[in-house]
Amino acid sequence: MAGYLLKNCAAVIVDEGNGPDVRRNVDVLTDGPAIRAIGEGLDKAELPAGTVARDAAGWFVYPGLVNTHHHFFQCFVRNRADLDWTKLSVIEWLDRIYPVFSRLTEECFYHASVTAMAELIKHGCTTAFDHQYCFPRHAGKRLIDRQFEAAELLGMRFHAGRGGNTLPKSQGSTIPDAMLETTDEFIADCAR
Repeated sequence: MAGYLLKNCAAVIVDEGNGPDVRRNVDVLTDGPAIRAIGEGLDKAELPAGTVARDAAGWFVYPGLVNTHHHFFQCFVRNRADLDWTKLSVIEWLDRIYPVFSRLTEECFYHASVTAMAELIKHGCTTAFDHQYCFPRHAGKRLIDRQFEAAELLGMRFHAGRGGNTLPKSQGSTIPDAMLETTDEFIADCAR
């Protein structure tokens, strides 16, 4: 993968122990996803083959943001007026939202992950943790695998979390039976 030379930008440098530092009118040389050098006049040095030089005057280059808690699969329900959580109690919202979630397919989870990750990347996030707890039986056990495929497609650093729903509605849960797993299923998939 070729790198970039971003010329004459402002860059935020985070050095452990010293805190962040803003350097202005510097060049940033990348090698794939890694930063190789930051300084003035890097364009005068011999650059690796394939390096793409860009005038970055007016750009502000900073380390990627980290999202530590997300539910990617929920991105496709945000625009539904009937599911507006601001007008419902948590239990009312769950009672309305879980039947929708119980119908999601493996493809829905994949495309929701692509969409959620693209939104995060657009705003500077390069690393994300998703808490996936929705596993409708008909959707199969490859949902997190598909999330890793989405992350690979977009080049995002991805960390998966795995929740499970083992308590049936008959015992007080708000989860539809179509989303239930046994504890053994949950543990086996975590181990996988």
